[in-house]
Amino acid sequence: MKPNTQLTRLLVPTDQAEAWGALREAISRLERASATYGAAGGGLARWIGVFTRARERITLQRLSRPLVVLILDGAKRIFLDGPDGNTRLVAREGQILLVPQGIPLELVNEPDPERGVYRSFTIELLSEVDERLQRRYPTLCVQRGLGGFEADRPHLLRSAMPSIQAMIHLVNTLLLPGAHALLLQHRLEDLVLTLLLQHREQLEEARAASSTLALDPTLAVRTLVRRDPARAWAAQDVARALGVSNATLRRRLGAKGVSFRTLLWKERLELAKTLLRSGRHGVLEVASACGYDSASRFAEQFRRSEGLSPSEYRARHRVEADDGCFGEERVPRVGG
Repeated sequence: MKPNTQLTRLLVPTDQAEAWGALREAISRLERASATYGAAGGGLARWIGVFTRARERITLQRLSRPLVVLILDGAKRIFLDGPDGNTRLVAREGQILLVPQGIPLELVNEPDPERGVYRSFTIELLSEVDERLQRRYPTLCVQRGLGGFEADRPHLLRSAMPSIQAMIHLVNTLLLPGAHALLLQHRLEDLVLTLLLQHREQLEEARAASSTLALDPTLAVRTLVRRDPARAWAAQDVARALGVSNATLRRRLGAKGVSFRTLLWKERLELAKTLLRSGRHGVLEVASACGYDSASRFAEQFRRSEGLSPSEYRARHRVEADDGCFGEERVPRVGG
């Protein structure tokens, strides 16, 4: 199970976290090097940077071209049923949102509560990337529109090293003065193919979880949530991923004496405890990693569950860790 970029960065320093930092820096260099935000990509795509310090609501009647959106700071909320309907997706830092063409959307760009900014990097596909992929990989690209992605809805992908590396290669190629169009085309196709393979992998994971639904519905739900705890999970999203109706999912969970909301909180609670015990992260950062936009709402639920606030929980485990150090015998270092 691969954690998303935000969790990877919070839990332990890793190669993936370093790659995420390298990607952010490459995009910053590209933005500084460009006179405008709309730079060409060899006739196949253009990139668009978005930066705002204010909450923005945007209505898109009909996208004329598919988009690949990387969230750098803040969050993007997607409403498919209008601004007063249910939030269908929340894309957060490090996640990639794929939006097929031709679908109407209501979306909100929300600045990060700590940094106070929203920032994203969008690639707009202009011409024949999809056709090329269909010719080269017919078993993967079974329908039109961003390769093999379903064309009736946006898709949210968690961060993975291959997609981060593919994005780095594309951005660094855009930074090369006079980069050949064929090279840009190759980088762009590589990125879309990488995202498509990751999408297929996530579908396989969902199918694996759905196979356990009849035997252990609680495990099936927790497996999906554990994959991406920061996602704004709703019961209908999990039911769709597991291939059952919302009513069927609730009925099977009810037979086990548990609700979807309880399972969701339990999975997020375990993550929150892990992050707090490390002592390296603030409450707001932990709340965001667990899918909460408000540190106060997260703290209220944590206190109700654990009998103390997240700050108190973190301080208590820090004291316990410090106390444990005094009882350990120091071992001399060998070899300098």
